Amino acid sequence: MTKPLIEIAGRPVGPGHPPFTIAEVGVHHYNSIELAKAYVLAARVAGVDAVKFQTYSADRLAAKWAPTYWNDGSGRTQHDIFAERSLLTDADYDELFAYAAELGVLFLSTPFDTDAARMLGDRGMAAFKIASADITDLPLLRAVAAYGRPVLMSTGASTLDEVAVALDTVRQAGAPVALLHCSLSYPTAVPDANLGRLRALAERFEGVVLGYSDHTQPQDSELTCPLAVALGASIIEKHFTLNKALEGDDHYHAVDADGLARLVKNCREAHLMARDLGEMTEAEQAARSFARRSIVAARALPAGTVLTEADVDFKRPGTGLSPARLSEVLGRRLTRDLAADDLVMLEDLDVAGGA
Repeated sequence: MTKPLIEIAGRPVGPGHPPFTIAEVGVHHYNSIELAKAYVLAARVAGVDAVKFQTYSADRLAAKWAPTYWNDGSGRTQHDIFAERSLLTDADYDELFAYAAELGVLFLSTPFDTDAARMLGDRGMAAFKIASADITDLPLLRAVAAYGRPVLMSTGASTLDEVAVALDTVRQAGAPVALLHCSLSYPTAVPDANLGRLRALAERFEGVVLGYSDHTQPQDSELTCPLAVALGASIIEKHFTLNKALEGDDHYHAVDADGLARLVKNCREAHLMARDLGEMTEAEQAARSFARRSIVAARALPAGTVLTEADVDFKRPGTGLSPARLSEVLGRRLTRDLAADDLVMLEDLDVAGGA
């Protein structure tokens, strides 16, 4: 079977390729273009493939009375909170796309409505990320898929049947697609990471590129993303902050700059370690030859000796006959003198053996 593969800005993404890493900034820029650019630069220094923001309008995202589903404690509605965020202008986005291109990192942003999708798509954004909560927003999926660019769909809090409908919707529009496992819990406790769901996605949606969007806290474990790579995730998304001491938003479960650099390194190493290189690697060949044992003369043996078990021993290196071939040696006559520890080779033995 052909391995699943998509391309993001010309970069192949899928099994057999290094993981595509995304630093999720979200709205940590606090509507400041300078802070936004600082995030882009820091993410580039950490070595990620892409830095990602979130683009939405409170009026398009939530009804004015919509309650929060997290412990905000302020009594404000979702609309109240979102109205303060994601207020970068179209001109700001022009500047960010150009700045990221200058630095050599891909700029992405998650659209939460069709207007946002159009603004980002018209600026040539290379791929669209769909948040878990919007996997049933089929009009939004159709709008992003219409650009024909890769659609990266998070699948948190979704049934496999819901994922199937979303997948079909994007495919019918002709766009490449990847499915990202995600636990839609902020923060995600380590036992709730549910990385085994990557296997379920692989079995149900054979041939689809898989990824993982992480909400675990790095102070709880830094194993989650590398383990996801080892289990088949070709895309890794992790929230990123320049200041973990800040309250609210996603700072408390995000990685800082040093943590992001470690994550990129660990995920790439996990990819290398999890590759199937066959029965053995080239690196093992020296040990195979020199740490294994060969059949050797146990002592000085004159020509004409009919070999018994008392005449041979098994010592390194393994460049001669393996001890597994002892039956081919016993009972046969030496055709030349051997010193102690000399390799016993088939060419040193007569064919008939015996008298």
